Parts: sequence; structure tokens; C-alpha cells
Amino acid sequence: MKRMNEKLFSLAFLAGLTLFTACSDDETTDNGGDNPTSETTLTGSITEDVTLTSGTTYRLSGQYIVEEGATLTIEPGVQIVAVHDDIVDYILVKQGARIEAEGTASSPIIMTSEQKEPGAWGGIHICGRAHTNAEGGGYSEIGNAPYGGNDDSDNSGTLRYVRVEYTGYAFDEEHEANGISFYGVGNGTTVDHCQAYRGSDDGFEFFGGSVNISNMVVTDCSDDSFDWTEGWNGTATNLIATQESEETLGYACDCLIEADNNEQNHSATPVSAPTIKNAILIGNGAAGNGVHLRRGTQVKMENVQIYGKGDALHVESPETENALLDGTSTMSNVKISGVVLSDEGTYTNEEFEADGNESNQVNPYSSYDDIIAENSWAAGWTQSWNESSNALADGSTLIGEISEDVTLGAGNTYYLSGQYIVREGATLNIEEGVTLIAKYDEIVDYILIEQGAKINAVGTADAPIVMTSEREEAGAWGGIHICGRAHTNAEGGGYSEIGNAPYGGDVEDDNSGTLQYVRVEYTGYAFDEEHEANGISFYGVGNGTTVDHCQAYKGSDDGFEFFGGSVNVSDMVVVSCSDDSFDWTEGWNGTGTNLMAYQEAESSLGYACDCLIEADNNGDNNLAEPVAHPNLSNLLLVGNGADGRGVRLREGTQVTMDNARICGKSMPLTVETEPTENALLDGTSSLTNITISADFVSEEGIFTTDNFLAGEGNSVDTSLSIASLNDAIAACDWIEGSWVKVD
Repeated sequence: MKRMNEKLFSLAFLAGLTLFTACSDDETTDNGGDNPTSETTLTGSITEDVTLTSGTTYRLSGQYIVEEGATLTIEPGVQIVAVHDDIVDYILVKQGARIEAEGTASSPIIMTSEQKEPGAWGGIHICGRAHTNAEGGGYSEIGNAPYGGNDDSDNSGTLRYVRVEYTGYAFDEEHEANGISFYGVGNGTTVDHCQAYRGSDDGFEFFGGSVNISNMVVTDCSDDSFDWTEGWNGTATNLIATQESEETLGYACDCLIEADNNEQNHSATPVSAPTIKNAILIGNGAAGNGVHLRRGTQVKMENVQIYGKGDALHVESPETENALLDGTSTMSNVKISGVVLSDEGTYTNEEFEADGNESNQVNPYSSYDDIIAENSWAAGWTQSWNESSNALADGSTLIGEISEDVTLGAGNTYYLSGQYIVREGATLNIEEGVTLIAKYDEIVDYILIEQGAKINAVGTADAPIVMTSEREEAGAWGGIHICGRAHTNAEGGGYSEIGNAPYGGDVEDDNSGTLQYVRVEYTGYAFDEEHEANGISFYGVGNGTTVDHCQAYKGSDDGFEFFGGSVNVSDMVVVSCSDDSFDWTEGWNGTGTNLMAYQEAESSLGYACDCLIEADNNGDNNLAEPVAHPNLSNLLLVGNGADGRGVRLREGTQVTMDNARICGKSMPLTVETEPTENALLDGTSSLTNITISADFVSEEGIFTTDNFLAGEGNSVDTSLSIASLNDAIAACDWIEGSWVKVD
């Protein structure tokens, strides 16, 4: 059984999930718009029509059965994610039911799993009323649903631009789940532009039926790419199957096509006799069969290329070979690497070549791009064999966890639904111009980078990476949380406030990746009074991590907070975050260069803003070591004109601060607690070239106004003010391009 997935959301949130059990007629599920509902979990059975709405992510938990008379409609851009728990997930469409899944090339329908590995879930199973030559009719291997009949024009719906990933769940040794299984499916059903990606059983398998298919791709499925039995006699046009090496995948792949008529009775009728036109079938270079024709199957093949297997074309059983010899089956313009393997010695390589086919051919394709160049119908919506194995298509939803590298492609838009955890050893790569949108539903959305994992989010000045929310208001989602192995002075180490992930250690040069030209908007989701989510939280993050040109915009907690660690940051902007713009604690001792914070007025925002900087060493032990002591230079900090503190140094923190302008608060610079003030007095900490717009405040009276003004370049200038955010940006010559959001 599958391992139980960690459930990090509270039971209250789980209880809010809608279960599809008995839906009203023509029900449409939608979690967007003015009246969003909770994200939907698909489970149980439906007896009436259900629609999954465009661009929405749904969770699949257990069996989801479409009963006779019902239609499951799936609109473009829908993503169905099988939950990684101890329930077997699959979709079963019974006889007399329909599935109408119509994506587009730019918005395919994606059915995947939280667990990104073969065998994670049970795929799709469609049962029709067309023929099967199984004696007494048949029952689906998964779900035990009847199939077969005499209606070869039976219509089970439409599958168009659909990708199924990581299928192949093994119920037992005899029952593994294909990507899509067609049981007695009739030719009234439309199937084209579908891909099976990295399943642990077959990609597409046909148990009898007459369904026709076209523009089909199978990538790295560990059993057979295409498989037929029980009398399938449809047509298949434009097929691609590719297999990477076992060394690359970590598992072997079997046949590119495995074809039977009937295992128990090779002469059973109607006989399997599909027509295959225009196929490129490329194996993984290992020994084994490419196309394996056996057990009485017949076939017509035209314009087919088979490479990359020890036995590219293997024929066996008298019935199969005789049909090839007498012309009942035909091969035309078929090219293979190696020669034909004939078990019976009836249809030999000589017979194959005599029909105008070619053996001992060399694979002309070095990459998936080469195949696409000849087959443009497969471009844009398929996962390829030579791109990152977990690169996500435009419009995909991030959900669950990843244990291997994932890339979000330049300029694409993605959605975030719930927790997205990057596990140790994995890297989340985010390319320039990506927009990541947190869904507006009842699930808390956040990104967590664990110790030993990385996030490489590299935008540009004019193509920043933007992480935002469908609900454009402060507190809409949970931000980014990065856990490193650098120091923390929290006793016993620390656990992240969101996600409860461990952080801290003694690796000061620890590398959690790169954040460059990244904007996070509308963060600050409140889990409870003690746990609100900052824009970006740095937990024990080391100075091997690169962080520059980042903005936190209108969050309801801090913009950037540092819990220990040694990470250095530069060119950082915080706009109108309701708690502190910058915050540190637990011993942070990195550098901060070119920092700007700006707060709009409460009358404009509808909420108040707290400190521009709030700085602690350790709230429980002001003397905890290593002591917080960042080195900050070139700061512009503009408050919202209200009473309150601008920069607040307290609870034992030390600091070196040079060249700062602080205005817009009644107390622009306050110091408090004896350890903090003593460090300023004895020179352990220093404040130089600081201009503040109102009086300096010392809570303990140790480091006084006179001491402050005695510091090099320090002054009080009551005329210091910045009228607008645009003025603040203009005052920062390090802000160039369009990466900073103004309104």
C-alpha cells in the first residue's frame, strides 16, 4: 500500500473539503469567482452529470466511479491530483457512462499525483459495450466492472489533450493499473492527443473494442507503451513511444507494443486486427522486444519506425505469423533496428524485407525535439524525454511535495493549492517571468523549502518572478519558508512556525539556493494568533544562499524575517506590510545592503503597519549565543505617519548600521533592553550616518540621545520626509526596471 501522506492542515480545513458523492443534475464545481467554494476532492460515485471547471485543481482520493447514465465533464486546464495516502486512487467510467475530457494544446487536462513517481495511482478505466472475444464477456481488472457487447459504435465520451502521469498502482502481481485502460470501448468514442507519462504498467491498453485513436504519446512507462488484446480492431494514427535508459530512470521498460488476440484461445473471434499508421517507437537501448506480435493477433502497419530494442520486431505463434505470410496482416514502409525475430520461422526477416520494409536501420532521432520537428501535433502539451523529468506545463498547479527537481518554465503561470514542500535533495527551479498564483479556497497555500533542499528562483529586472494570490488582499496566502543548516540560538534548535520543519545547525555557508528578482504579494495568512506567515521567512539560512532584488508587497505579517542564520541580502523592498517590514531574531548575523521599506497611510490601506525594522536577539534569553549582529548599510525606511516605532532594537540584539534615513514614525529609532543599549555604548554595535525625523528614544537611558548624536554622521532632521512610494523608489538608485510593484 502507499505510505500515509503527512497531513499538515488542520482537521478544520479538511472538514471543509467538499466530497463528490451524489451531485445535483448538471452540477458544476468551481472554486473561483465571487463566491469560491472549497477545493474539491473527488471520491465515491456519481450518478448524475458533474463538471470540473477550467483551470481548477481537484484531489482524487480513492475510487471515483462514473455510474451508468452520468457524464463526467472535464474542462481545459483542469488538474486532478491523486492524494498520497493509503487509499488507492483511480477513475472508473462504467458502461453507459461517459467522460468528456477536452483540453487544448495550451491548456491540457493533467491527471497526476502528489507522489511524483511511477505507480503512485490507478489511472483511468473506461468500460464500453463494443465487442470483446473474452469468453463470457469481461470485467475490468480494476473495479471489476463489466464490459463488452455488440455495439461497436458505442460512445464513452471524449479524451482530448489529456495527460496521465505516474500511474500503474500495483493492486497485486496480476493487477497493475495502466495509464488509460479501454475495455470494450466503441468507435463512437473520441480519443486523440493523449499522453501517458512515467507509469509503472502500460501506457494505453485495449481490451477488445473498436475505438480509434490518434496523436498518442507514451513516455517511460515501465511495462508496455501500447498493449492490445481480446480483439481490438480500431485504427491508431500518429503514435510516439519513447523510453529512457534504466540507468536514468531507475527502472526498466518492456515492449513498445505488446499485441495479443487472446491468450487462452489464439483463434478467438473477432480477431485483434488494428491498423497502425505513422508511428515512431524508440526503446531504451536494452535487450528485449520492441514490437511483440503474438497469440494470434493480426495487424496492418504502415509507416512505422522501431528502434532501440535488441529485438525491434518479434513475431510468434502460428496464427500471427501465418496472417503476416498470407497477407491478412500487412507491413508497409516499416523500418527497424536489427532484424525480425520469428519464433515459428514462418515470417522471417527475408519475408519482411520482401514486402518493401527495411531492417538494420539506425535511429535518426537524438532527442525529443527531433521527433517534434517531424510531428508538430505533439508540441506544447506533452512532457518530453529530454527535458527535466518533472518540468511543469504552463497552467499546472503546485500541490503536495516533491522529492526530485521541478522546473517552472519562463513566462508561464502556475497555481498553488495547499502546501508545496520541497524535500531534502530536491530543487524547485523558477525561471524568469513566472507568475505563481495561490488559489482562493479553504486550503492554506504556502511553499516550504526543507533543510537540504533548494529553491532557485531567478527573475530579471523586467521579468521578475511574481508570487501572488487570486484574492488580492493582505493575508491571502502563506508565503515562502526556507529552512537551512546555519546557526540559530534557539535552545535545542528550531522548527519553522509554518510547516513545523527543523532548521539550524553549524553549516554557515549552507546553500538553500537563489532568490533574485522575486516579488511576493498579499502574504501573511494567520494560522492562529501566534503563527502568521511572513512574505519570506529565512530559518537558519546560510550565506551560501543568494538573495537580492526581492519585494514583499502588502502582506499582513512581516515582509522578510530572519530566524538566525548567516544569509546576506541586498536590494530588498517592503511595501505596506502590516507587521514589521524587516524582522530578525535568534542570532542572525548576515549583511543587509540597500534596504527600502515604505508604508502607506492607514486611511489608504485599511490597516495599520507596525515597525519598519523590529530586531531581537532572543526573546527568552537576551544573551543567547551566537548573538544577533547583522551589518546593514544604505537604508531608506519610510513609515505611514502614525504613532509608533520605526526601527526597534531590543532583546539583546546587536547591529552595525550605516547610512540610513528613517522617517514617518513618531519614534523613528528606539533602543531598549540593557544588553542592546550596552552594546551600542561600548562600541560592539554602531550607528553611523543615520538621519531620523524625530527624537531618538532610549528605554533604559543607557545609550542616550547624546550618545546617538555623538556618532559619526548621525542627526535628527524633522524636515525629513518622503511623500510617496514613487519618491522613495526614485531615491534608491539601485532600483531599476519594473520589478518593484507600486500599486
